Amino acid sequence: MSSWDRSRNLPWSRAIHVPPADPEMGAEDIELKKERVWRELSREAANEQKEIDAMKNGTYVDQETSNESSSSGVVDSSGISPASVGGTKQQQTSTQQIEKQPEVNFLGYVGRPYQTSDLLRNTAFGATIGSITGMCFGFMDSIRSAQSSELLKSASRSAQGKFIFQGTYRSGMFFGGFFGVFHTIKYGTRVLIDPGDLGEITLASLAVCGGVFARREWRASLPYAVMLIGMDSFHCFMREDGKA
Repeated sequence: MSSWDRSRNLPWSRAIHVPPADPEMGAEDIELKKERVWRELSREAANEQKEIDAMKNGTYVDQETSNESSSSGVVDSSGISPASVGGTKQQQTSTQQIEKQPEVNFLGYVGRPYQTSDLLRNTAFGATIGSITGMCFGFMDSIRSAQSSELLKSASRSAQGKFIFQGTYRSGMFFGGFFGVFHTIKYGTRVLIDPGDLGEITLASLAVCGGVFARREWRASLPYAVMLIGMDSFHCFMREDGKA
C-alpha cells in the first residue's frame, strides 16, 4: 500500500488540536494542515510513480549510485576519495561474481557436485526396487513355466516349490543388479554433464539395455527391463509435474 492509499484511512475528524507555541498567534486551521499533508503525500506518490516508470523503461538510476558519481572527484578529510572506494566495491562485486560462476569439469560441462553418500543412496535404491520387482517377475514366470511344463506337472510339490523359489530369487538378483547399475549410471551422468531427467534416463537405458542385449541368455529378460525403466521414467516425470 502506497502512502497515498494510506492517507485515505487517516481519521482526520479525530485529529487532536495542538495549541500554537506563541499565544498571540491564533489557532491554525485544521483544513490548512490537512491540505499540507495531502500535498506531501501527493508529492511522494508522484515520485514513487516516476521511479516505477523509470524502472519499467530501464532508465532508473539509484540515488546512492548518483551520489557516488557526483562525489567522485571529492576527497574527504582522511584523504580517501569516494571514487576509489566505489572502485574497490566494484572490484569486490566482480570478484564475488567470478567466484559464484560454476566450475567446468574435464569434459567441458557444468555438472552437479559429487557426493559418495548420494551415489550409494541411488545405487541402494535401484538395487532394492529392482530386486523387489524382479522377484515378482521371476515368481510369475516360474508359475507359468511350472503350469506349462509336463515334466514339472508330474514332479512333486517340493520340487515345484524349489523350482519356483530358484526362479524368484535369481530374477530378483538379476534385476536388482540391473536397476542398481541403471541408477548408478544416471547419477554419474548427472554429475558429469547434467542433461536433465530425459537425458539421464536415455543414456542410462542405452547402456544397461545394450549390456542385457549383448548376452544371449539375458535377452529373454529385456522386455521386463524395459518395463522397469518405463515405470521409473513415468515416476520421474510425474514427480516433476507435481502430480506424484
